[in-house]
Amino acid sequence: MGLEHLLEALERDADAQVEQTLAQARAEADRITTESAAALEQRCRETTSARDSARMQEVEHAVTLARREARRSILEARERLLERVFTAARAELPAAAAGPAYRASLPAALSGALAAVGSDQAVIHCPETLALDLERARPRGHKAVAVVVDAAGGSGFRVASADGAVEIDDTLESRLDRLRSILARRVLAQLELET
Repeated sequence: MGLEHLLEALERDADAQVEQTLAQARAEADRITTESAAALEQRCRETTSARDSARMQEVEHAVTLARREARRSILEARERLLERVFTAARAELPAAAAGPAYRASLPAALSGALAAVGSDQAVIHCPETLALDLERARPRGHKAVAVVVDAAGGSGFRVASADGAVEIDDTLESRLDRLRSILARRVLAQLELET
C-alpha cells in the first residue's frame, strides 16, 4: 500500500467522519428545532389560555355588573310603582273613611283601642266628619272619654291616654302603613301575573 492509498484511506476516513459529524449535527439540530417548536407552541397555548382566561374574567365581571345594574333598575322601578300605588291608595282613604263599611266598623275598633289604652280618661282624636259617629260608638262605660276634632289627624281616629303616654293610632293611613309590606307583595305578584 502506497502513500497514495494511505492518503485515499485517510481522506475516506475523514469524509466518513465529516459525514458522521454532519449527520449527528443535523440530528441534534432537528431535535433542538423540534423541542423549540414544541416549547414555543406550549408557550403560545399558555399565553392564549391566560389571555382567554383574563378576557373571560373581564366578560364575567361585566356581565355581573350589568346584572346588578339591571336588578337595581328593576328594584327602583318597582319601588316607584309601589309609591304610585300607595299614593293613589292614600288619596282614596278619606272617601273610604266616609263609607258605610268603615263607619259600621267604628264601634268594635273604638272598643279595642280604648281597651288597649286601659283608662277611662282618654282622648279620641279624629276628623270632624267622624266626631259624631265616634261619640255614638263610644262604649257606655267610657263617658269621660273626650272626642277632639283634629283636622290634620288623617282618616280615622287615634286614642290617647289622658297623660299622653299611650296612643293607639287607628287611622286608615297607619293601617295602610302597617300592611304596606303585605300589600306590596300582593301588588308585585299581581303585576307578575299580568306580564
